[in-house]
Amino acid sequence: KKAAKRREKYCKPAGSFFNGRAEAKDGTPTLQGTKKGAVAAGCVKTCGLCVGGEGGAPTISSPTTAAPVKSPVVAPTTTPEPPTPTNALYSIKACVVDGVGQASCTPVLVDDIRYMKQPAANSCEEREGQKGSVTYVDLTLPQGRVLYVEVSTYVPGQSGARGFFVRPTRKTRNWGTAQLANGGTQASFYLADTGQFSVEFASDSLWKNQNQATTFDALMIFVNPVVIIPNSNTLIEISPGSNSVFENLGPNKDYLFNAGVNYDWGRDHVFKVHDNTQVYFEKGAYVRARIVQTEKKVKNIILKGYGTLDVHYDLEYDEIGISDDATRQNVGIYGKNIQVYGLTLINTNPTCGLFGYCLNINANWSPLTNDDEPFDAFDLQLKDPPFAFRQAHCQENNMDDSPNTDFTNCPTSHEEGQKVSYVKCMTWQLGHDGLNAGKWGTVENSFVRTVDDAIKPWDSHGIYNDITIWQLTLGWPINFGWWNWNQPDVDTVIDSIYVIHNHNWVTSPTWPENQSGQCIVGGIYGSGAVKQRYQLSNIFVETAASCAVGLQISKNAYSRHPTPEGCVGNMNDMNINGIYFDEEFYQTGGYNNFLSGETAPESGCTGDLSGKIKNMSISGLVAGRPLSKSDFIVDDSTVPNLTFGTAPDPNARDRNYVKYANKNAYERNGGVEIDIDAITVRSSEQCQDRCSSDWSCECVVYNSSNSNCWKRSSCTPTEFDDGGGILDVYVRQ
Repeated sequence: KKAAKRREKYCKPAGSFFNGRAEAKDGTPTLQGTKKGAVAAGCVKTCGLCVGGEGGAPTISSPTTAAPVKSPVVAPTTTPEPPTPTNALYSIKACVVDGVGQASCTPVLVDDIRYMKQPAANSCEEREGQKGSVTYVDLTLPQGRVLYVEVSTYVPGQSGARGFFVRPTRKTRNWGTAQLANGGTQASFYLADTGQFSVEFASDSLWKNQNQATTFDALMIFVNPVVIIPNSNTLIEISPGSNSVFENLGPNKDYLFNAGVNYDWGRDHVFKVHDNTQVYFEKGAYVRARIVQTEKKVKNIILKGYGTLDVHYDLEYDEIGISDDATRQNVGIYGKNIQVYGLTLINTNPTCGLFGYCLNINANWSPLTNDDEPFDAFDLQLKDPPFAFRQAHCQENNMDDSPNTDFTNCPTSHEEGQKVSYVKCMTWQLGHDGLNAGKWGTVENSFVRTVDDAIKPWDSHGIYNDITIWQLTLGWPINFGWWNWNQPDVDTVIDSIYVIHNHNWVTSPTWPENQSGQCIVGGIYGSGAVKQRYQLSNIFVETAASCAVGLQISKNAYSRHPTPEGCVGNMNDMNINGIYFDEEFYQTGGYNNFLSGETAPESGCTGDLSGKIKNMSISGLVAGRPLSKSDFIVDDSTVPNLTFGTAPDPNARDRNYVKYANKNAYERNGGVEIDIDAITVRSSEQCQDRCSSDWSCECVVYNSSNSNCWKRSSCTPTEFDDGGGILDVYVRQ
């Protein structure tokens, strides 16, 4: 999986493209233009690194040369250029009303929409076939109010005539239906709460078509609470004028990134935070930089506001605390009382195969950085103990399993733990993972769209709640861990997870290299840390998905950290209580749901270090039917006491339909076709659920003889046709 990571580390070619500059073959830096995807002059295409992209950074002004300053004091007034017409795939108007159905305001055009598309070239294998684009915007909603939104699509071929969805539909289905206009290319609707919403003029069948799913031009509307930024007179305004590779923020200081400023240094740029530092982002602030601190543990850090942090440029190689493997994140910090609120974290780097996550706080697989030797994640890939000494930050043991004795500025409770709220993570390549908040960390009300693992509950006492996930062509939406350092891993809670799309069926036939697909929950676990008492509940999966759970414990995992004796830890008492799939599993061959522990543990690896999955319980529904052991491949000898329970129907209270027995609805007979071809369902209830999810749907026709289902709009019961004794119409109320 991490071949690209190894290539990056050991194959730096002469003349390759780093930090927005061309490095001539003699090593002399020469300035390059700012055209996205341009190959540097004198570039040697070695190891796949020197690859031009398709462009695709959100539209801002080109970099400018700024005079150097000694400290960030006054921000210049450079204003980003507006989006070009070729990027105007959507327009949005919005206003605030008192409630759903009370459109008493005139929607106002939203003018700070951002756009990005796949930045890497087609030849980049780490894209895993993912193309397309994302248009996104941050809106704010006062508490107790409702947004009235009008969206128009200009994407060729898009129309709500075959379906219109605002996902996650689990949240939106009770907020009324949409009013479609202009041939289905315009929709008006209500958003009655904060959250992260995908607006889709598309049929639900699109998500089983690989070409359409991977090239889709997405629209994300991020609806946030009102956030108060302190008076700018009390904040230090950050300038993009520094010529340094990094700048220190703090200690004991407060800063501001202004909207309308071109924060682009023409290369990778790092801000190192120190104790008691607050960094605010004005709404719309756009910053091509990273915020990190991995050289020490800090306390009382706030990163807050509705701005964007973009990793766009290549990182230098193994600069301590700047670009070593512990530090290569949009946000990567060690310490306690760390709050990240509202930020959009993206990676638009066009270079193929550069590793780095959106957010890691107190990552349990990386050490405090030091000047002796940069940490390389390759130290934990295809390696067995003994491991080298690396100083832990807040882990209980160092990397070589000697005890850590320094827990200064380490959280010991949720009150001191990390809090990640209303954060949006969007990346485009393998190795660009999502969100990991560490021990005692909380991630809530956030969004992840990645081509690798989305959320990473890899440590004790985590809380992951109300998270919307759009899983792209590779990775697990909920990953249970790889190479965790050895310490107890207990009592994490994962609740209300909304997987709106899951394209990893594209790569599941070839990865992982066992009988598992890349399921909603799982991974290949190779750590000596014993995982216990995880509670997962209310996981909702809306469109095509490979499988529910794919989990293997293996001493031979690609990324691993066994005990000094070579043992891998058990997973004990893991409870998945309520995982719901709107559709049957969509599998493309060679894999299934899968559970296996370590089948050949090392001598002496017994008890909790025998690598078993013990006492796991699972309950869920797949297209209305119970999830059961018959859906799984299970190695019973290493998965003792596996049980399957009964899950309640989450849609029962939402079904509000009137049945018109022995009736039919179609064009000029009381309805307009949304579905041209029938969809086979399990029951009339599931047929109704399809309509509840689709805001263009007003009724469904159900054939009781063969369980066929058709969605309809513009339903008029007085004009329904006869049902021929087998058809019934259910009208949405």
